[in-house]
Amino acid sequence: MTDASFQTIHDIDFATLYKNHFALSARKGKTAEDWKGKAAKMQDSTFDLHDGYVQQFLAAMQLSPDDTILDVGCGGGALALALAPHVKAVYALDFCQAMLDVVQERAYACKIKNIFPILRAWEDDWHDIPVCDICLSSRSSMVGDLDDALNKLNQHAHKAVYVSMIVEKDFIASHILHAINRDSVGFPNYIYALNLLYQKGYYPSVNFIESQGCLVAPQTITAEQLVQAVSWSIGDLTFQEIQSLKDYHAANPDITSPYNPFKKWALLHWDK
Repeated sequence: MTDASFQTIHDIDFATLYKNHFALSARKGKTAEDWKGKAAKMQDSTFDLHDGYVQQFLAAMQLSPDDTILDVGCGGGALALALAPHVKAVYALDFCQAMLDVVQERAYACKIKNIFPILRAWEDDWHDIPVCDICLSSRSSMVGDLDDALNKLNQHAHKAVYVSMIVEKDFIASHILHAINRDSVGFPNYIYALNLLYQKGYYPSVNFIESQGCLVAPQTITAEQLVQAVSWSIGDLTFQEIQSLKDYHAANPDITSPYNPFKKWALLHWDK
Protein backbone atom coordinates (compact mmCIF):
# COMPACT_ATOMS: atom_id res chain seq x y z
CA MET A 1 0.00 0.00 0.00
CA THR A 2 1.31 3.47 -0.87
CA ASP A 3 0.62 6.75 0.89
CA ALA A 4 -1.16 9.07 -1.55
CA SER A 5 0.72 12.03 -0.05
CA PHE A 6 4.02 10.62 -1.37
CA GLN A 7 3.85 10.68 -5.14
CA THR A 8 7.59 11.02 -5.78
CA ILE A 9 10.83 11.17 -3.82
CA HIS A 10 10.51 14.97 -3.89
CA ASP A 11 7.52 14.70 -1.53
CA ILE A 12 9.50 12.98 1.22
CA ASP A 13 10.51 15.04 4.25
CA PHE A 14 13.91 13.43 4.84
CA ALA A 15 14.67 15.70 7.80
CA THR A 16 11.66 14.38 9.74
CA LEU A 17 12.19 10.84 8.49
CA TYR A 18 15.73 10.93 9.85
CA LYS A 19 14.52 12.21 13.23
CA ASN A 20 11.96 9.39 13.41
CA HIS A 21 14.59 6.78 12.54
CA PHE A 22 17.03 8.21 15.10
CA ALA A 23 14.33 8.04 17.78
CA LEU A 24 13.59 4.40 16.90
CA SER A 25 17.26 3.43 17.10
CA ALA A 26 16.95 3.30 20.92
CA ARG A 27 20.34 5.01 21.26
CA LYS A 28 20.60 7.65 23.94
CA GLY A 29 22.54 10.74 22.96
CA LYS A 30 26.10 10.65 24.25
CA THR A 31 27.19 13.30 26.72
CA ALA A 32 30.62 14.87 27.17
CA GLU A 33 30.96 12.78 30.31
CA ASP A 34 30.34 9.61 28.28
CA TRP A 35 33.23 10.49 25.96
CA LYS A 36 35.51 11.39 28.85
CA GLY A 37 36.22 7.69 29.45
CA LYS A 38 37.11 7.19 25.79
CA ALA A 39 39.46 10.17 25.96
CA ALA A 40 41.28 8.67 28.93
CA LYS A 41 42.05 5.54 26.90
CA MET A 42 43.26 7.58 23.93
CA GLN A 43 45.72 9.57 26.05
CA ASP A 44 47.98 6.54 26.26
CA SER A 45 47.46 5.36 22.68
CA THR A 46 48.36 6.49 19.17
CA PHE A 47 46.44 3.66 17.50
CA ASP A 48 43.89 5.96 15.86
CA LEU A 49 46.63 8.20 14.45
CA HIS A 50 48.02 5.35 12.34
CA ASP A 51 44.72 3.84 11.19
CA GLY A 52 44.41 3.62 7.41
CA TYR A 53 41.12 5.50 7.73
CA VAL A 54 43.00 8.79 8.23
CA GLN A 55 45.14 8.31 5.12
CA GLN A 56 42.11 7.37 3.02
CA PHE A 57 40.16 10.41 4.23
CA LEU A 58 43.05 12.80 3.49
CA ALA A 59 43.62 11.26 0.06
CA ALA A 60 40.06 12.21 -0.89
CA MET A 61 40.49 15.87 0.10
CA GLN A 62 41.58 18.75 -2.11
CA LEU A 63 43.79 21.00 0.01
CA SER A 64 45.76 24.21 -0.33
CA PRO A 65 48.47 25.50 2.04
CA ASP A 66 46.31 28.59 2.68
CA ASP A 67 43.20 26.61 3.64
CA THR A 68 41.56 26.86 7.03
CA ILE A 69 39.72 23.77 8.30
CA LEU A 70 36.87 23.35 10.78
CA ASP A 71 36.97 19.79 12.14
CA VAL A 72 33.60 19.19 13.82
CA GLY A 73 33.51 16.42 16.40
CA CYS A 74 37.28 16.14 16.21
CA GLY A 75 37.57 13.55 19.00
CA GLY A 76 41.21 12.76 19.74
CA GLY A 77 42.35 14.80 16.75
CA ALA A 78 43.57 12.10 14.36
CA LEU A 79 42.46 14.07 11.29
CA ALA A 80 43.30 17.49 12.72
CA LEU A 81 46.87 16.38 13.44
CA ALA A 82 47.25 14.84 10.00
CA LEU A 83 45.85 17.94 8.27
CA ALA A 84 47.71 20.60 10.24
CA PRO A 85 51.08 20.36 8.40
CA HIS A 86 49.33 20.86 5.04
CA VAL A 87 47.06 23.84 5.78
CA LYS A 88 47.10 27.27 7.41
CA ALA A 89 44.98 26.42 10.45
CA VAL A 90 42.72 23.72 11.87
CA TYR A 91 39.92 24.59 14.28
CA ALA A 92 39.25 21.43 16.28
CA LEU A 93 35.70 21.52 17.60
CA ASP A 94 34.32 19.04 20.12
CA PHE A 95 31.81 19.10 22.98
CA CYS A 96 34.08 17.07 25.27
CA GLN A 97 36.87 19.03 26.97
CA ALA A 98 38.71 15.80 27.74
CA MET A 99 38.94 15.07 24.01
CA LEU A 100 40.21 18.58 23.30
CA ASP A 101 42.84 18.06 26.01
CA VAL A 102 44.02 14.94 24.14
CA VAL A 103 44.23 16.94 20.90
CA GLN A 104 46.32 19.65 22.57
CA GLU A 105 48.65 17.16 24.25
CA ARG A 106 49.20 15.34 20.98
CA ALA A 107 49.77 18.59 19.08
CA TYR A 108 52.34 19.68 21.66
CA ALA A 109 54.14 16.34 21.40
CA CYS A 110 54.25 16.70 17.60
CA LYS A 111 55.30 20.38 17.78
CA ILE A 112 52.18 21.39 15.87
CA LYS A 113 51.11 24.95 16.62
CA ASN A 114 48.26 25.66 14.18
CA ILE A 115 45.48 23.62 15.80
CA PHE A 116 43.00 25.71 17.77
CA PRO A 117 40.50 23.91 20.06
CA ILE A 118 36.86 25.00 20.33
CA LEU A 119 34.54 23.61 23.01
CA ARG A 120 31.12 23.45 21.38
CA ALA A 121 28.34 20.96 20.60
CA TRP A 122 26.34 20.44 17.42
CA GLU A 123 23.25 21.77 19.20
CA ASP A 124 24.91 24.96 20.49
CA ASP A 125 24.89 28.44 19.00
CA TRP A 126 27.66 28.66 16.37
CA HIS A 127 27.47 32.39 15.65
CA ASP A 128 31.08 32.96 16.78
CA ILE A 129 32.55 29.84 15.16
CA PRO A 130 34.94 30.88 12.36
CA VAL A 131 33.82 30.32 8.79
CA CYS A 132 36.59 28.27 7.17
CA ASP A 133 37.53 27.19 3.68
CA ILE A 134 36.65 23.56 4.44
CA CYS A 135 34.38 21.94 7.01
CA LEU A 136 34.62 18.27 7.89
CA SER A 137 32.76 15.90 10.15
CA SER A 138 34.50 12.57 10.53
CA ARG A 139 32.34 9.85 12.06
CA SER A 140 30.71 12.49 14.27
CA SER A 141 27.33 13.26 12.69
CA MET A 142 25.11 10.75 14.53
CA VAL A 143 22.97 13.57 15.89
CA GLY A 144 19.30 14.06 16.64
CA ASP A 145 18.82 16.68 13.91
CA LEU A 146 20.87 15.91 10.81
CA ASP A 147 19.27 18.68 8.77
CA ASP A 148 20.45 21.30 11.26
CA ALA A 149 23.92 19.74 11.38
CA LEU A 150 24.27 19.88 7.59
CA ASN A 151 23.09 23.50 7.57
CA LYS A 152 25.76 24.44 10.11
CA LEU A 153 28.47 22.74 8.07
CA ASN A 154 27.34 24.54 4.92
CA GLN A 155 27.16 27.88 6.72
CA HIS A 156 30.75 27.54 7.97
CA ALA A 157 32.45 26.45 4.74
CA HIS A 158 33.60 28.71 1.91
CA LYS A 159 34.82 26.01 -0.46
CA ALA A 160 33.84 22.45 0.43
CA VAL A 161 32.46 20.03 3.02
CA TYR A 162 33.54 16.46 3.79
CA VAL A 163 31.42 14.15 5.97
CA SER A 164 31.92 10.47 6.76
CA MET A 165 28.90 8.49 7.94
CA ILE A 166 27.95 4.90 8.66
CA VAL A 167 26.90 2.53 5.88
CA GLU A 168 25.66 -0.50 7.82
CA LYS A 169 22.81 -0.02 10.27
CA ASP A 170 24.62 -1.42 13.32
CA PHE A 171 27.89 -0.73 15.09
CA ILE A 172 27.73 -4.00 17.02
CA ALA A 173 28.65 -7.19 15.15
CA SER A 174 25.67 -9.21 13.95
CA HIS A 175 26.69 -12.34 15.88
CA ILE A 176 26.66 -10.35 19.13
CA LEU A 177 23.21 -8.94 18.37
CA HIS A 178 22.03 -12.43 17.48
CA ALA A 179 23.29 -13.69 20.85
CA ILE A 180 20.95 -11.29 22.65
CA ASN A 181 18.12 -11.59 20.10
CA ARG A 182 18.35 -7.97 19.03
CA ASP A 183 17.56 -6.96 15.47
CA SER A 184 16.22 -3.40 15.53
CA VAL A 185 15.93 -0.81 12.77
CA GLY A 186 19.51 0.18 13.62
CA PHE A 187 20.91 3.64 13.07
CA PRO A 188 20.14 6.07 10.21
CA ASN A 189 22.96 6.05 7.67
CA TYR A 190 24.44 8.24 4.96
CA ILE A 191 21.47 7.84 2.61
CA TYR A 192 19.57 10.46 4.61
CA ALA A 193 22.35 13.03 4.19
CA LEU A 194 22.59 12.26 0.49
CA ASN A 195 18.90 12.98 -0.04
CA LEU A 196 18.84 16.01 2.24
CA LEU A 197 21.76 17.54 0.37
CA TYR A 198 20.11 16.86 -2.99
CA GLN A 199 16.98 18.64 -1.78
CA LYS A 200 19.17 21.59 -0.75
CA GLY A 201 20.65 21.81 -4.24
CA TYR A 202 23.99 20.08 -3.63
CA TYR A 203 25.41 17.18 -5.63
CA PRO A 204 27.72 15.26 -3.28
CA SER A 205 30.14 12.61 -4.43
CA VAL A 206 30.27 9.41 -2.39
CA ASN A 207 33.29 7.20 -1.79
CA PHE A 208 33.73 4.43 0.72
CA ILE A 209 36.41 3.93 3.36
CA GLU A 210 37.03 0.74 5.29
CA SER A 211 38.80 0.98 8.61
CA GLN A 212 39.39 -0.96 11.79
CA GLY A 213 36.40 -0.86 14.07
CA CYS A 214 38.12 0.61 17.14
CA LEU A 215 39.99 3.73 18.27
CA VAL A 216 42.55 1.98 20.48
CA ALA A 217 44.55 -1.22 19.99
CA PRO A 218 42.40 -4.34 20.50
CA GLN A 219 42.81 -6.13 23.83
CA THR A 220 40.97 -9.05 25.38
CA ILE A 221 37.98 -7.76 27.35
CA THR A 222 36.13 -9.11 30.38
CA ALA A 223 32.46 -10.06 30.44
CA GLU A 224 31.68 -6.81 32.26
CA GLN A 225 33.52 -4.79 29.63
CA LEU A 226 31.59 -6.59 26.90
CA VAL A 227 28.30 -5.67 28.56
CA GLN A 228 29.43 -2.04 28.94
CA ALA A 229 30.52 -1.78 25.31
CA VAL A 230 27.25 -3.19 23.96
CA SER A 231 25.21 -0.97 26.25
CA TRP A 232 27.25 2.05 25.12
CA SER A 233 26.20 1.42 21.54
CA ILE A 234 22.59 0.25 21.73
CA GLY A 235 21.35 1.56 25.08
CA ASP A 236 20.02 -0.11 28.21
CA LEU A 237 20.06 -3.90 28.31
CA THR A 238 17.59 -6.23 29.99
CA PHE A 239 18.66 -8.72 32.65
CA GLN A 240 18.30 -11.53 30.11
CA GLU A 241 20.42 -9.70 27.52
CA ILE A 242 23.16 -9.10 30.08
CA GLN A 243 23.11 -12.78 31.01
CA SER A 244 23.24 -13.77 27.34
CA LEU A 245 26.29 -11.57 26.83
CA LYS A 246 28.00 -13.17 29.83
CA ASP A 247 27.20 -16.60 28.42
CA TYR A 248 28.61 -15.52 25.06
CA HIS A 249 31.78 -14.31 26.75
CA ALA A 250 32.15 -17.60 28.63
CA ALA A 251 32.06 -19.40 25.27
CA ASN A 252 34.36 -16.82 23.63
CA PRO A 253 36.80 -15.65 26.34
CA ASP A 254 39.32 -14.24 23.83
CA ILE A 255 36.93 -11.64 22.42
CA THR A 256 38.51 -8.19 22.04
CA SER A 257 35.48 -6.15 20.98
CA PRO A 258 31.75 -6.49 20.27
CA TYR A 259 32.20 -4.40 17.12
CA ASN A 260 32.93 -5.61 13.63
CA PRO A 261 36.73 -5.83 13.15
CA PHE A 262 36.41 -3.66 10.05
CA LYS A 263 33.81 -1.01 9.37
CA LYS A 264 32.76 0.68 6.16
CA TRP A 265 32.16 4.44 6.06
CA ALA A 266 30.60 6.58 3.34
CA LEU A 267 32.64 9.72 2.63
CA LEU A 268 30.44 12.48 1.22
CA HIS A 269 32.05 15.50 -0.42
CA TRP A 270 30.39 18.53 -1.95
CA ASP A 271 31.63 21.90 -3.15
CA LYS A 272 30.06 25.17 -2.11
